[in-house]
Amino acid sequence: MSEVEPEPKPPFTPAEIPADLDVAAITQDAQAILGGLTITDLESDIGALLDDRMGKLEEMLDGLDALVARIEGEMDQHEGKTDPPQ
Repeated sequence: MSEVEPEPKPPFTPAEIPADLDVAAITQDAQAILGGLTITDLESDIGALLDDRMGKLEEMLDGLDALVARIEGEMDQHEGKTDPPQ
């Protein structure tokens, strides 16, 4: 049988909000911060993050290529050897 989950409680009820909280000032500050962002800025930030991640990915792939080459070289060396008599 499944249990019924309680509905999530809001972070504050109207009675719990401090009377001296200036909601208008908080809203204006948030709008000022978000208003300063442009699509160009966001695209630039996202592009920089993607370039960083792609660089790290390329380094990992290069490391894997080197590992595969080393393992293949070791296998080629061992293939030429004969097994000792038993």
